[in-house]
Amino acid sequence: MNTGASDDIAVQRTSNDAAVSRESAANLGYITDPFIRHFVKRSQRRAPLINRGTHSRFEGVQRILHQFISKVNNGQVVVLGAGVDTSYFLLRQKGFNIDMYFEIDFAEVTAKKAATIFRHTANLRSMLPDDTQIAAGGAEIHSSTYNLIAGDLREFESQVVPKLLSRGFDCKKPTLFLSECVLIYLDSFHSDQIINWITQSMPNSGILTYEQILPDDRFGRMMIENLRNRGLELRGLHAYPTLESTSQRFLTRGWHRAVAVDLATYHEQFVQKSELARLAKIEFLDEWEEFILLAQHYAFTFAYTSDTYPFSSMSFGNSIAYPSV
Repeated sequence: MNTGASDDIAVQRTSNDAAVSRESAANLGYITDPFIRHFVKRSQRRAPLINRGTHSRFEGVQRILHQFISKVNNGQVVVLGAGVDTSYFLLRQKGFNIDMYFEIDFAEVTAKKAATIFRHTANLRSMLPDDTQIAAGGAEIHSSTYNLIAGDLREFESQVVPKLLSRGFDCKKPTLFLSECVLIYLDSFHSDQIINWITQSMPNSGILTYEQILPDDRFGRMMIENLRNRGLELRGLHAYPTLESTSQRFLTRGWHRAVAVDLATYHEQFVQKSELARLAKIEFLDEWEEFILLAQHYAFTFAYTSDTYPFSSMSFGNSIAYPSV
């Protein structure tokens, strides 16, 4: 196996790792996600600090996603490197009206996801539109609202964009892009090409990324080494290593606003006190300093291209519905 193919497989496996963490948090009551269990072959209870981090990551993404979906009637969501993310099904369960929702990942990942969705008819397939069809030899799902697309993000403009357009993607519609620990695995040349295309083609769009930061301190070096031992390279990390640089990535391209916040700050400032009290009842977190150190090395960046609705009215500070105590 060549090195490039081996690297791709290692990156694809990160989706499974994230799913196991998400299921662990869901099983314990940190988050509400009844769908993730269908994508996990072997459950594993994660450590309390991982469960707490998964909660903040999940909440931050859902907070921005819910605001966008609730504010627009004809918006589009594009999930870059979607893996086995279940957000579409969570939105449908909550009764959100979704105009167009696109998920993109390697064909090996999308094929497994498509098979799982169609295998669980009652819980997953039934939530898709009636016109849903399997396509691309089982690697894609096509419908009037939900489209699972196989594609290599390194070939975004030549390979992915034509597929998006063929499935009804409209560059003029308000569009939210989501990317969780995806762009960081690309060389910055390739991830910058994606950002450049959005800049040039999408006049009313926003993006939420969740990525690792701070590679040069002791913890950051250890984080990189641990991932490298698993065959993973954070190829884009040194190009955008700090909160400021992740914001400037968008601002220097003329985007109207970009806000970056690390997970430790998000947990402290934006998760409501009542929710923190609820989490404390689930598990005692005695690794508090380790959690803060870990969370300081992950960050959300929310940016949007122009001062237009709905993005100008969206922020991390807006409220979110929590599970009942």
